[in-house]
Amino acid sequence: LDVLKMGLTRGAPEFAIDPDAGGTQVAERLWPLVREMSVSLLHDGIDYIFEGELLPRHVSTLRQNQPTQIRACFLGYPDITPARKLQEIRTYGGHPNDWPQEYNDTDLLAIVQREIAFSHFLQTECARHQFRYFDLSQQFMPVLDAAAAYMKSGTPA
Repeated sequence: LDVLKMGLTRGAPEFAIDPDAGGTQVAERLWPLVREMSVSLLHDGIDYIFEGELLPRHVSTLRQNQPTQIRACFLGYPDITPARKLQEIRTYGGHPNDWPQEYNDTDLLAIVQREIAFSHFLQTECARHQFRYFDLSQQFMPVLDAAAAYMKSGTPA
């Protein structure tokens, strides 16, 4: 959803999306649009993956109406130190859309701390709404592969 978020930020300021506001606020602002996109995709029977700022409670409302069609999981890194995550970001960066390179370490560390807190929030919300949560804190690639396999498995929610 980053492309949508930034497109609305730059091209439709009336949506009042602040990309630096944190996952919860951005997800709340994007949700009306993402919800209707999802309803359209569900109506047309099109498989689609959304990646980005989504909240379990929002996905849960869709799942109530389409319990066999909604498959979701959430990923985060609640159990990593901010310094280690910063080091990983710097080590494995350099890909297209590598926005962290635009930040110095002090500013990026503040973002990492915010995202670790958001990861804790997501983990709690996933338990509440019965969604799988994948913790990327320690073994990033194996856990990412497990999340991809889960999404491909066809197991609802």
